[in-house]
Amino acid sequence: MTTKRNTGIAAIKIKEGDSVARVIFQDDEEMILLTKKGMSIRFATKTIGAIGRLSIGVKGINLAEDDEIIAALPIHKETDTVAIFAVSGIGKKVALKDFPVQTRGGKGTIASKEEIAGAAMVCDEDNILLVGNNGSICISATDVPLLNKSSAGNILIKNSRVNSITKI
Repeated sequence: MTTKRNTGIAAIKIKEGDSVARVIFQDDEEMILLTKKGMSIRFATKTIGAIGRLSIGVKGINLAEDDEIIAALPIHKETDTVAIFAVSGIGKKVALKDFPVQTRGGKGTIASKEEIAGAAMVCDEDNILLVGNNGSICISATDVPLLNKSSAGNILIKNSRVNSITKI
């Protein structure tokens, strides 16, 4: 088989209006998806069968109108927590036990009532960089309060709309 190296070969088929935001390498661990509108779903990735390179893929979560995936977090360690940060600067950590395992492709459960800017799997040794439109802050994961999914969280960065978060 020959390939046209100057134009490349297709790796995945994408619907019009969709885009690939991030590629994650993982084994058969579970995964949590979080959406901009605060929904979340936890499912076993071993339920995803192998597909061809030109397939569209499978649905992880059933998105509401004008919603999108903000974070896809593989669960490598059950001792990690999910750090969730809203665009308003509010943040919290949530224990994995608060995310029930569900069937892939469902609506999910509410993780935040605020619009989510980003999320990350963290442990106490991690630091998190919050980037806002009026400033940025680097905080220890231990400074983010451990709360349940229904709690709002604490203000971690003031007077700045959070654009992105990065675990460092």
